[in-house]
Amino acid sequence: MQLLDGKPVYSATDLVGFLACGHLTDLERAALAGLVKKPIRDDPELDLIAERGKEHEKLYLERLEADGRVVADLDAERGKDQDRGDFYRQQAQRTREAILRGDDVIFQACFFDGTWLGFADFLLRVERPTPTLDWSYEVADTKLAHKVKASALLQICVYNEMLEQIQAGYPERMHVALGGQDRETASFRTADFTAYYRAMKRRFTEETSASMPTSYPPPPPSYPEPVEHCGVCRWDEICSKRRRRDDHLSLVAGIASRTRAELVERAVETRRQLAVLPLPLVPKLQNTRAETLERVREQARVQVQGEDEGRPVHELLAPVEREDGELDATKGLLALPEPSPGDLYLDLEGDPFAGEDGMDYLFGILEPGKTGADGRPLFHAFWSRDEQGRVTPAGEKRAFEQTIDK
Repeated sequence: MQLLDGKPVYSATDLVGFLACGHLTDLERAALAGLVKKPIRDDPELDLIAERGKEHEKLYLERLEADGRVVADLDAERGKDQDRGDFYRQQAQRTREAILRGDDVIFQACFFDGTWLGFADFLLRVERPTPTLDWSYEVADTKLAHKVKASALLQICVYNEMLEQIQAGYPERMHVALGGQDRETASFRTADFTAYYRAMKRRFTEETSASMPTSYPPPPPSYPEPVEHCGVCRWDEICSKRRRRDDHLSLVAGIASRTRAELVERAVETRRQLAVLPLPLVPKLQNTRAETLERVREQARVQVQGEDEGRPVHELLAPVEREDGELDATKGLLALPEPSPGDLYLDLEGDPFAGEDGMDYLFGILEPGKTGADGRPLFHAFWSRDEQGRVTPAGEKRAFEQTIDK
């Protein structure tokens, strides 16, 4: 979300963010209004993922070329003194010309209509005519994930709509080039997602068409509820500090969002309020069992106690009794098997960013029943190796399985 020529300009990322967290959109609009400066998230892991994404994009480009397809590379950087709006209009014009020219593959296609801005990784020419052209294009985006996410398809839907304006025909299919060694490309019928996309875009447009905010932080009901998108959001640190300052219910370990919502309706809005909540609650909560409410109440109590005393506090839960009065051996610590001299303790160490699929590089086995030369329990380490003459991860796994068999 940015201002160009005094007008808000939105992207596919803004639409995806809106569906993940409405508060995020409110924060971005507050930044547009000059009420707050957009934070810069310093996260080496996200930087590494971005770099791997570029490598994956390059590999897909090379694969297209290896298949004999001719690529028109429109990738370009904005000049230091070049106006952003002029740059986007220039890139959008280059994309339009490539489409009308009928180039085989268009890399880093830019779409810009003054309100929406998008960069599609690839446009693939297909021999399917439109009312104005003897060919048409379909969008292919590269994603590191091994499975297609709804957000990826929603992004492509934004590009599809702007592509339709140029080629006078809606793309029939859209494609996602997935990560991993298999490098699968998943394809979908655009018609299966268009209605949903238009409904979501309408909601987004209604939200962002309201008058610009005049205060920061955004007033209720907008609030930074924790969601999955927080893991990649630039505002995450600010929102986390606010929840901590507010003693928000989400700070209670293991509490569900539906339970939090029901408690707020009963004016229980903080962790400390929950910690002293009298039980049973009358009337009871509609979507939370009494046992669950008691569990999160006790969890809140322990957390608050530890915070007040400045030390870690823990309590052991009593064993669960069955109706016949016997202890339930399937619950808690009772579910653990009886100790045996032959017990082995297994530890796996890995790096999710090694190679294309990640790598488990160490299998460790501890034999408490045996003692090594140093007098400690015997430990076996099975290291994986790289392609330069050393054992592969799969080979180490086989060696580990053979050791267990012995």
